[in-house]
Amino acid sequence: MLTLWNPFNDLFDDYLWPRFEPTRQEYRPAVDVTEDENSYIVSADVPGLTPEDVNVTVEQNLLTVSGERSLEKKSEHQGYRRIERRYGSFKRSFTLPEGVDVERIEALVEHGTLTVRIPKPAVIQPKKIKVIAGSLKDKAKGLFSKASKEGQAEATAP
Repeated sequence: MLTLWNPFNDLFDDYLWPRFEPTRQEYRPAVDVTEDENSYIVSADVPGLTPEDVNVTVEQNLLTVSGERSLEKKSEHQGYRRIERRYGSFKRSFTLPEGVDVERIEALVEHGTLTVRIPKPAVIQPKKIKVIAGSLKDKAKGLFSKASKEGQAEATAP
């Protein structure tokens, strides 16, 4: 509900381009967006990150989750044959629905998962407009009688 999925965008996703750029290593945590009765929930896999490593901001109805996962320092005498874990900075953004109270958004990092709970906006009830009977002829009479009364009032004023 936060954004619409467009299958065309998958062509430009990180899953396709590494085939063409084998040296590219980018850390992009997997994200799930779900909802319950009262809120939207954004869950991101951020194993090994602490709350200090993750930033959650909201600006103009755009929720942005960013952070950095740095390479662990190992002793110099250990030789790496292969590194499959991705490191680096990441940034993911999600459009929020209109009317979300940003002061009530909560973020929690626990067991390698970042959970951002976004309260749903209050349902705005449509305003009922009173419909009255009448015709253009009645409106014209009302306008002319109002104008004639104003003219009489100006004429009688000293």
